[in-house]
Amino acid sequence: MSAPLDLLAAGRIYCDLVFAGLDAPPAPGREVYAAALTLAAGGGAFITAAHAAALGLRAGLMGILPAAPFDAPVREEAAAQGVEDHTTPAPPGADPQVTAAIVTGGDRAFVTRRPGAALAEPVALPPARHLHIGEAATALDHPRLIGRARAAGMSVSMDCAWDGALFARPGLAEAIAAVDLFLPNAEEAAALAAAGVALAPRIATVVKRGAEGARVQPRGGAPLEAPALPARVVDPTGAGDAFNAGFLAGWLDGRALEDCLHLGLACGAAAVARPGGARGLEGLPTLRKRLPRSGPARAALP
Repeated sequence: MSAPLDLLAAGRIYCDLVFAGLDAPPAPGREVYAAALTLAAGGGAFITAAHAAALGLRAGLMGILPAAPFDAPVREEAAAQGVEDHTTPAPPGADPQVTAAIVTGGDRAFVTRRPGAALAEPVALPPARHLHIGEAATALDHPRLIGRARAAGMSVSMDCAWDGALFARPGLAEAIAAVDLFLPNAEEAAALAAAGVALAPRIATVVKRGAEGARVQPRGGAPLEAPALPARVVDPTGAGDAFNAGFLAGWLDGRALEDCLHLGLACGAAAVARPGGARGLEGLPTLRKRLPRSGPARAALP
């Protein structure tokens, strides 16, 4: 039997159509033109897995692939990034699972077609040290997922991923409370608070704040903040998922929380400087070893 994965990322897998260099912001009744179009594998689970693999972790991806013809490019990109494939083909007749990412003014907007389930049932988890759930909706759609990971001895983290209907769904607070680390961005954290959803994971909440850096709130401890690193913004698509990979790589190494934040922010800064969520990762392999330790080591997760 092969050794377990360091990190298994589970969630919806998309084919991203990234439009950049728009000549004007999109507006009803008007046509705008993009200077660049990138076709890339996407979704929070894929982007986090690709960055984790680039950092030297043994990373795997689990989820249902987009329907043909968008499945082949996703498989090819995952293989090129060194991500182990634990995906499932789309069921016959499924709509393509695609996202149009529109980059304008240093930020991005998304239009997504999200058909069917994120994972094939029954969920069969390959051996891994850690499960990262790419969006909270996946945990709610597959309510036994976290329990199965726990039974297999895995630690668990979860991103939020913006979903207007998510914040009112029953069971969301319970799902957050069941994971070790919860990693929303600032807008998602504010929406959750406004909806009365408690952010009380077992170990810590990590809030990604874009150009303002990131903040970690350990459960029962004092918060810790770190500023963003300078970066030339080409495409912010997937920067939060890249941050997740860096933070989790530090966490699984047993690094101090401050070091986890710095590694996450370094990955996020690298991500915004290139088009697509998980391309051009050649500079990441030494980052995990090169980053100096600023605090004492803590016990690594299992």
